[in-house]
Amino acid sequence: MDIVIVLALLVASGTFSGLTIGLMSLSIDEVSRLSDLGDRNAIKVLPIIKKGNLLLVTLLLGNTAVNATLSIFLGGVVGEGVLAGVISTALILIFGEIIPAAVLTKHALFAGARVSDLVRVIIFVFYPIAAPIAMILDRLLGEQVPTLLSRKELKHVIETHHSSDNSDIDALDRDLLLGALSLQEKTAKAIMTPRDRVHTLKAKDRLSQKLVTHMKELGYTRFPVTRRDKIVGVLNIKHLVGLELDSLKVEDFIDKTKLLHIHSDLKTDDMLNQMIKKKIHMAVVADGSRWVGVLTMEDVLEELVGQEITDEFGH
Repeated sequence: MDIVIVLALLVASGTFSGLTIGLMSLSIDEVSRLSDLGDRNAIKVLPIIKKGNLLLVTLLLGNTAVNATLSIFLGGVVGEGVLAGVISTALILIFGEIIPAAVLTKHALFAGARVSDLVRVIIFVFYPIAAPIAMILDRLLGEQVPTLLSRKELKHVIETHHSSDNSDIDALDRDLLLGALSLQEKTAKAIMTPRDRVHTLKAKDRLSQKLVTHMKELGYTRFPVTRRDKIVGVLNIKHLVGLELDSLKVEDFIDKTKLLHIHSDLKTDDMLNQMIKKKIHMAVVADGSRWVGVLTMEDVLEELVGQEITDEFGH
């Protein structure tokens, strides 16, 4: 009979030890995220681990009580003396600590979900003793602060996840994620087309067939229009389709509403946000009172995907 009790106590000891290490090793943030995504195991475990100190105190109390009782019964089974002590310690260490801890640490969420009802019962049983201790720990240690990763850490996580053989993040996913996280690190000046490479039109220019042909050959859709060395608007070549051009001037087709003026130090993500809200495709980059370049939505998207978009040529 004593052997049966010893075996039962070993199982109980292993359960308490495994649950203590396994459940307490779970990240509340990670389990909460899985719960939001509909993971059934996480949904069962989350309410238990949210009260971390109460859970910890309960499991430690249960483990201590079981191990103390186990030592008494093992003494009756294996006898007294040094050999008996070694055998008792070995049994508790191997079957009550090491094996359960190794197994439940690796499968903590799965195992925790399977015994969640049992854990609730244990918490209820030990609540009169565990609750005051947990309350003191809550006051002394404070609430758990959510784990927040910096952009640099997020990039490392994405790279590590992508390099794993079991990852479902492909190269394009990685580039998009890393590109989005990098937008704040770059300014408008870093990604703009410099002034000396921008093809502009003068407002007073006549839209001759020769000029329109040249515009088409350049391959751009939009052309910044200047007046007295300032960009005053944009001309979209699509607006010229089917028109008689002999008597028309560039200024007749200036669209002043489709141009955003930004400073060269503006972060790329802030600029993209402005472009999206105002539904503007092109921006003029200024440094003081002088414009130094232009950039388009394609320039930002190229930074986002990490490669050149060949459908457009930047402006």
